[in-house]
Amino acid sequence: MSARYWSEAAKEKRDPSGLFYYWNGERSLDPNAPQLHGTGEARLESADRARGYWTTHADKNARLIGRTSGVYLRAEAADVQILDGPDDRRRTKLISDSLKRWKVMKSA
Repeated sequence: MSARYWSEAAKEKRDPSGLFYYWNGERSLDPNAPQLHGTGEARLESADRARGYWTTHADKNARLIGRTSGVYLRAEAADVQILDGPDDRRRTKLISDSLKRWKVMKSA
């Protein structure tokens, strides 16, 4: 595994429904990589879609501050099986197809 991210704390938001969270992360294959952390928020638009942002800060480089916004989509059960499964070709195709869809969404 090249990176791990986990939520440290979360708070449910009510109107509109959503989630605010604090996260930590690391790139375990790089011994010189800094510890990462930040906050994020996702606001539900429907049962299958949310819109939000997350920030990234690094312990070793105070100038590294990033903010990314995006759309969160619920994964289809079949897609989860592919991602968790042993077939690298199917996983690669799924990720490639998803990136193409996201590029269309980004330009819309």
